[in-house]
Amino acid sequence: MVGKLFIDGLDAFSEYGIFVEQYGYKALVQMPSFKKLNSTEWPEYDGEEVDLTDPILDSKTFSIPFCITDIENASDLFEVLSDGAYHIFDFMEIGKSYKLRLMTNPSLLGKIRLGKITLNFADDFPPVYPTEETDTENLDEYNTLLDQAPYAAAPTGFKQNGYELDGIDLSRFGVYVLDGTDRNMQKAPNVRENLKVNVANRPGVIYDDEAVFYKTKDVAMKLFIYAENIAQFWERWYALFTALLKPELRKLYNDNTLEEYNCYYKSNAVTRFDIRRNGRVWCEFTVTLTFPDSRPDGNYCVLATEDKEVVITEPEEGLIVFRI
Repeated sequence: MVGKLFIDGLDAFSEYGIFVEQYGYKALVQMPSFKKLNSTEWPEYDGEEVDLTDPILDSKTFSIPFCITDIENASDLFEVLSDGAYHIFDFMEIGKSYKLRLMTNPSLLGKIRLGKITLNFADDFPPVYPTEETDTENLDEYNTLLDQAPYAAAPTGFKQNGYELDGIDLSRFGVYVLDGTDRNMQKAPNVRENLKVNVANRPGVIYDDEAVFYKTKDVAMKLFIYAENIAQFWERWYALFTALLKPELRKLYNDNTLEEYNCYYKSNAVTRFDIRRNGRVWCEFTVTLTFPDSRPDGNYCVLATEDKEVVITEPEEGLIVFRI
């Protein structure tokens, strides 16, 4: 365990007898949410209008579980973490350094000398999407710049396509879409309630039934990255989020439903992050996207030729459409 974690330049195992528990990196890896976005809900339209001209990631709080070889050394660790708010954590296994501040110690378990300790930290230096207005010179060195491009083609052996983000197949990010995502997309959003009057001396309610409008819809995309090493994982991870966190609405296309949706990033949760003995990385995670104007529609088909060219009528130049 020596050489895997350094706190302010000192080896955490040699000095304090601690190391990160297996699967303990998942909350550290996950992307924070956007800061509150300005939005307006118009009563005569579905969903809402959101200002995405310059979205900015917020700080995040998370827990890291540690194992400790001598429970009595926990006081030495707390003494170090109490000397100033921020401390530099170099996690050598994941190839990243973070500037973190201690928040709470929710659990400390010990048996004779061995123990487990969970610490809650705040990361106040989120990744930054660079724009013309971004003052990159004054950013802290622990703010990652989101400028990783996707691969020119899907990695060798990649066996999935049909999901596109702004016209780029997700396979080019090295990302698999897991079962359940399609159904999440197809769920109808909640109905926005119209004006309702509830009179005390009259049964039931009086409801404005003239039109039905829908709220925004949150869709959980279940995703998976399997990388040969930690460097390749970060390439794929940051390429995906560089695309997701761009200003303005994103367009998500699903080949299974033949539909394209307007959407924007809301949050991320990592459910499993594992670095195996051979160095390969297994990461299962969920990206929650908000669909701001997702009104459920019926299914339609259009008349096309054998070459898959859509037939356009003359002289109106309209499509021949059938409802199914």
